[in-house]
Formats: sequence, structure tokens, C-alpha cells
Amino acid sequence: MNFPDLFDAFDAAVLPPGLPDAAVLRLRHDTVARELAAGEQLDLDPGRAFFAFLGVGACKLAAFVSSAREQIVSFHFAGDVVHVPAQGRYGYTLSALTDAQLLVIPADSLSRSGPDSCGMLRLASRETENALARSRETSIILGRRSAQERVASFILAIWDRLGAGSQDDGWIDLPMSRGEIADSLGLTIETVSRQFSELRDLGLIETEGRSALRVIDLPGLSRCAGQLPVAA
Repeated sequence: MNFPDLFDAFDAAVLPPGLPDAAVLRLRHDTVARELAAGEQLDLDPGRAFFAFLGVGACKLAAFVSSAREQIVSFHFAGDVVHVPAQGRYGYTLSALTDAQLLVIPADSLSRSGPDSCGMLRLASRETENALARSRETSIILGRRSAQERVASFILAIWDRLGAGSQDDGWIDLPMSRGEIADSLGLTIETVSRQFSELRDLGLIETEGRSALRVIDLPGLSRCAGQLPVAA
């Protein structure tokens, strides 16, 4: 996708309806397109906060808890808007899990005062709320007592995000490695791999290779995740 196509996709999927042309043009001026190869990190000014619209591919947002260790905060997929905070107690990075195409917008571009600022402020508020919701979901998953509950919850969350776009036979491809899943869940790689095997042996999921996944018993997987049944 070139810049015009990426921005058009962002406009259609994210921008509030009825936004004044002047606001759209200003935002377009402040926005840049970036292409990342798998494993490549987005080069951002650490002293500023940004929003990134992911047009193609998958990425991970990570916080550096020390000079040598990162903690994965969240995974993101095509259509997501990712809030990348400015460096504070931790530094944050956005890295591509697959080849990716993004639009990068300085957060302050959405908070400038002016006659056309209301719609932009609503957009910034909405996307900040989305980031908070993802953080809460992660906190809930990490609060699960057992490794099986954590892994089952993770699979459910990814299936909810990617399952609608699964292949005709119901398979999805996980863009993250077992190690990245383990890091995001506070588990070891061996534990994550063992839990995938146990869930497969229980007849809840099917796997093929290191990335292909299919959920075949959604209610059973929900029970393993410790989720409450949905009221009729």
C-alpha cells in the first residue's frame, strides 16, 4: 500500500465522520508512512508519544524493563491503532512480527487546540480508551492462577481478533513465536509449548507446525480459561 491508500484506509476505519476537511488535511500533513520488515523496529523519537495505524501485517508493543530485557505489552494486527507512549520509567518500542505497513502520527497532532479540534480530541480519547481496554485484558490474563488458564485466555483473545479472517478451513496463522507468547504471559517457552500440547490433547484446538492454529471447541476452551459462561 502506498501512502494515499494507507491514509484512505485509516480515514475510513478510524477517523470520526464529519471531521472538517481542514482537520483531515492537517493530520495528513503530520502523518508519515513506514514499511517494516519482519523483526524490524519502528524508529521513533523516545521523547514523544505516537499513534500508529497498522494497515498491513502484525506488530508487538514492548516495554524495556531493563537495558537487556523487554516485556511484551500487546500484540496488534491490521486495522489496529497502537498508542506508543513517550519514554518515562520505561522505554517503549513497536516492532514488526511480519512485514508491516504503518501510518505514524505524533500524539500531539490529535490534541492541538483550534476550531476543528473536537473531533480530533474524541479520536485521541477513543484510541487511548482502546489501549486501556487492551491493558486491562492483559492484566486479567496475567491474573489467572494456572498456566493453562493463561494460555487458553491468550488463544481465545487471538481467535477473537483473527478468527473472523481465518481461512475457509478455519485455520489462522499466529504471527508471534512461542517465546513471544511466553514473554507476554509471564511463562517459560517450555510451559507454553506444553500447554498448547495439552489443549490439543483435550480436543480443544488443533495446531500444525509452529504457527497454524484452529479452535475446534470454543466453549471448552472458555472453560479452561476460567471464563464465566455467557448469560442466555
